[in-house]
Amino acid sequence: MRNLIKMITIFVLALSMLLTACSSTPQATQSAITSEPEVPTEAAITEASTDSSTDEPITLTWVILEFWNPDNVIAAYQKEHPNVTIKVEKIGFGDLFQQNQIRLGAGDDSLDIVSVDAPLVASYGARGWLYPLDSTFSAEEMDTWVSGAVEAGTYNEQFLAAPQHTSTQLLFYNKDMLEAAGITPPGEDERWTWEQVAANAQQLTHDDVYGFTWEQTTAAYQLLPLPLSLGGKAMGPDGFAVDGVVNSEEWVNAFTFYGDAFNSLGYAPKSDTPVNEMFKNGKLAMFVGGSWNNLVFSWGPPEFNWGVSRFPYFEGGETVLPTGSWHFGVNANSAHPEAAAEFVRWLSAGEGADIWWGADSYDMPAQKRIIESFSTLPEFQTPPLYYMQVAAREATVNPVPRPVTPGYLEYEQLLNAAFNDIRNGADPKQALDTAVQRITQEMAKYQK
Repeated sequence: MRNLIKMITIFVLALSMLLTACSSTPQATQSAITSEPEVPTEAAITEASTDSSTDEPITLTWVILEFWNPDNVIAAYQKEHPNVTIKVEKIGFGDLFQQNQIRLGAGDDSLDIVSVDAPLVASYGARGWLYPLDSTFSAEEMDTWVSGAVEAGTYNEQFLAAPQHTSTQLLFYNKDMLEAAGITPPGEDERWTWEQVAANAQQLTHDDVYGFTWEQTTAAYQLLPLPLSLGGKAMGPDGFAVDGVVNSEEWVNAFTFYGDAFNSLGYAPKSDTPVNEMFKNGKLAMFVGGSWNNLVFSWGPPEFNWGVSRFPYFEGGETVLPTGSWHFGVNANSAHPEAAAEFVRWLSAGEGADIWWGADSYDMPAQKRIIESFSTLPEFQTPPLYYMQVAAREATVNPVPRPVTPGYLEYEQLLNAAFNDIRNGADPKQALDTAVQRITQEMAKYQK
């Protein structure tokens, strides 16, 4: 934990890429929309599963995001396993999606361990790109992670990718602005309704200052909790159906609320200026955003009093939290799948998880025991890092993963486009009906 503050500088440089991991899918993945899944045969996976003996020198290639620092975990693992050499390929965010798509799709055996964004597990699993990990983890280890993480790493009753990170959201607010407007700021464990947010945001909006917005303004990751809070569903139980779901009354009501924020009520900005930048510059009174903002603000704090509270919900509705982040999987065509799987087990459920979060990563850990440690770590006893404790508590409150479907890429891209249209004044019902038609067309290729 002594290295935590050092990591924050790296974090700030990488923030825009991290936000995208929880929001829109890069253009590099567009090829998934025009190609049908090609699932390798069971025999092909079995043939690829032949592993070397424990004494034979093994080199494992691990593909990761360029802003992660794996040096400490690699050193620790290689010390325990002197016959194993771990070679790292660091790749930029957009290129990582493209590399996974091209190399895994081509049956490339030159990569062994892959970084997988949670909602893409099903897409990769449907194509047979990931080596099953069910026998790698014990029942006790499978209970290591926060609620929803195992579900996000599972497709077709196979556990395919082990959780390393998770995510949650908080309401960030400018305390000075709220008090100046006569609004009592919410407590750190208080949860406003969306109706309260809207009413207060209108009161806080004036001149070039806006009352509220969403950090990931048109992203399914952050916006799906709106219809879900009203009792809606993200997708049909078959993992394909969206008609009668995405254009349901709950969705229309939720995105009418969303559209009004930018249009008829005007308390949310249509600008694409980064939200945390607007907040720090005093141009935004409140926003909902990722817990990573606590780390950003510890590095460069706003010049005013600010605080956090819990993620909002609709009055009379359910509290629903976005969740999910990076998982690690094993290439089904790896020459050493068992050795790669053992490294993933050590990294995500064993000693490696503590080393990774303590020195190599800055994101919310998926491991319950590490999250629980926030309450005792000295760095986390005063704001702003203290607010990571609030985030840790929030991460356990009904986190709902994004829908498990092999067509998630298409689902997300088309929904994000619909949300952007609504933000710019389109009729919510018409925009959602159009999204349903387009998503249904794209899902058809997975149902042949």
